[in-house]
Amino acid sequence: MLNSRATKLVWGFLLGVTISEGTALAFTFRANANWFSALWHYALTPPGLLPAWFLAAAITAAYILISASRSPVIREHALQPWKWGPYVGICLLAILMALITGLFEEAFFRRALMDGVMHRGADPLLQVVISALAFGAVHAIWGVFARNFRAAWSAMVATGSLGALLAITYLVGDRSLAPCAASHIAINLALEPWLIVTAVTGRWGQSPGKLPH
Repeated sequence: MLNSRATKLVWGFLLGVTISEGTALAFTFRANANWFSALWHYALTPPGLLPAWFLAAAITAAYILISASRSPVIREHALQPWKWGPYVGICLLAILMALITGLFEEAFFRRALMDGVMHRGADPLLQVVISALAFGAVHAIWGVFARNFRAAWSAMVATGSLGALLAITYLVGDRSLAPCAASHIAINLALEPWLIVTAVTGRWGQSPGKLPH
C-alpha cells in the first residue's frame, strides 16, 4: 500500500490533470451543440496515413516495454489486475485521465504547437524539437509535484523522447492527429497510474518489493 502522503500526491495529480485538461477540452469545443462529436471529428480528420499508424503502434509497444523494464511498480501491477484491489479507485480515475490527456495533449503539443511554429517559418526538425522539449518539460511536474527531482529528470527525458517520436509520427501521417492520439491514449491506459506511482515514490530500477507503507 502507498503511505498517506504518496496516496494524496497520486490522487492530487490524477484529479488535477483530469479536471484541468478536461475543462480545457470542454471549453475549446463549447460552441458546438454536440461537443463530443466535434472533438471526435477534430481528432480523426484527417485519418492519417498507414505508415504513421504502423509507427504509432511500434512506439506504443516500445514505450510500454521500456517503461516496464525500468519500473518494478509497472511490472508488478500494470498487467496483473488481481493486485489492483487497494488501488481500484485510482485505476478508474486513471482511465478517464488517459482518454482526456491523450486527446488534449496531442491536440496541443502536436497540432497547435507544431502547426503554430510551422506558420512562423520553423522547419520540420525544429517543429519536432520544440514539441519534444515542451512535452518533456511539462511532464517533469510528476517529479516536481512529489519534490523528487531525480524523478522529474527521468520523467522529462522519457516523455521528451516520446514527444519527439509522436511529433515524427505527426509529420509522417501528413499532420494527422489520429495516430498520435491513439498511441498516447493506449500508452496511458496501459501505464497509468503506475507511472505516476513510480514518479511519486522514486522507485525507478529498484526491486519490486512492496510500495511504501
